[in-house]
Amino acid sequence: MESTSPLLKKKTIKSVRGWPSLIGYAAIIWSVLYGFLQLYWLLGGDGYPFKHEESIGLFSGMITYLSAQAGGIIFVTLCFLGIGIGIDMQRNSKSFLPHWFVLAYAWGLAASLILFVPDMTLIAMMGYAFMLKFAFNWTMFNQIICIIGAILWFFTGVIYLRKTSGACEYCGRTETEKVPFLVRWGSWITIIAAVAPLPYALSRFAWALNIPFGVDKQFFKDFSTINPGHHLTEWVFGSLCIMGGILTLGLIQKWGEIFPHWFPFIGGKRVPILLAVIPASMVSIAVTSAGFVFTFGFLAVTLHLISVENILVNNIWGTIGPMIFWVPWGVSLGLATIAYYYRRRNKCSKCSRGGA
Repeated sequence: MESTSPLLKKKTIKSVRGWPSLIGYAAIIWSVLYGFLQLYWLLGGDGYPFKHEESIGLFSGMITYLSAQAGGIIFVTLCFLGIGIGIDMQRNSKSFLPHWFVLAYAWGLAASLILFVPDMTLIAMMGYAFMLKFAFNWTMFNQIICIIGAILWFFTGVIYLRKTSGACEYCGRTETEKVPFLVRWGSWITIIAAVAPLPYALSRFAWALNIPFGVDKQFFKDFSTINPGHHLTEWVFGSLCIMGGILTLGLIQKWGEIFPHWFPFIGGKRVPILLAVIPASMVSIAVTSAGFVFTFGFLAVTLHLISVENILVNNIWGTIGPMIFWVPWGVSLGLATIAYYYRRRNKCSKCSRGGA
C-alpha cells in the first residue's frame, strides 16, 4: 500500500523542480556580489581578507602570496567573466561559447576557490571545536563564502554537462544508463579514504605518548615547553582521524545504510542519504584545501624553494610530513561520498529512471 499521498508527492516534486536552473542563477548571483566586493577592495576599501599572516606563515592560503591589487584584479576579472558565462550556460539554445571553455571555467574556478583561498585555520577550527575551543573571524568567514561559490560553480558545471550531453539535468542518468565508474570502484576508493588519515593519527598518538616520532628529542622537549597541553590535543586530533576512518567505512557497509538495531529510537531504520553525504562532503573539502596548503609548504621547504626558520618546519618530516596524505584523503573521501550517493539514490522524479 502506498504510504505517501499523491498530493504530497506532487508538492514534493514541485518543490524541487527547477533546482538545476536555480543553482546556475545562484552561481551568477554569487559572482555579482563577490565581484563587486572585490572591486570595492581593489579601489581601496577596508577589509581585504587575503593578507599573509605571520602567525600561520608558510601555511597561509596561496592567494595571500599575491599583492592585494593583483589578487583583486584576478578576482574581479574571474567574477565578472563568470556573470557572462553563467548567463550563457542558462540558455536553452546553443551556447555562444565552446563547450570545453565553459566547463573549464566552471570547474577551474571551483577548484581554485577550494585550493588557493583557504588556509589551515578552517580545518583547525573544526578540530578544536571538539575540544570546545571556538575561534572565528572575518578571514574564516570569507573562506567559507569562497567555498560556497566553489560548490555553486561545481554543480553549475555538472548540470551544464548533463544538459549538453542529453542526460537528465536532475539525476544525470541517460537512456543507456550504465553502472557509474565510481560505484564500480567505490569500495576501493572508500578503503583508501579510510586508511589515508592513519599516518597523521599514528604520529600524533606517538607524540601523545611522549614518543618523538619523526622529530628530534630537543624539538619535542621545546615543543612540550611551548605548548604543555599538546598531549590532549594530539589524542583528540588522532582519535578524530580514526573515528573519521571508521565512519568512512560506513559508506560501503550495511550499517551505513541501515541504523544498527541497538541504536535507540532509530535502530533498524534507513540512514537518510544526506546525513552521510553532507558531513562527508564538508570534511572532504576542508581536508583537501588544508592538505594542499600543507603539501605546498612541505615541498617548498624540502626542495629549498624558500628559506624558513621555524621550530615546526625544521622538523618537517614529523610535523608536516603526515599531512601530505591529506589531499589523497580528501579527494578519495569526496569520490567515495559520490559513489555512496549514486548507489543509494532513488528513482528520479523528473525522468523516472533508476530506482528499483
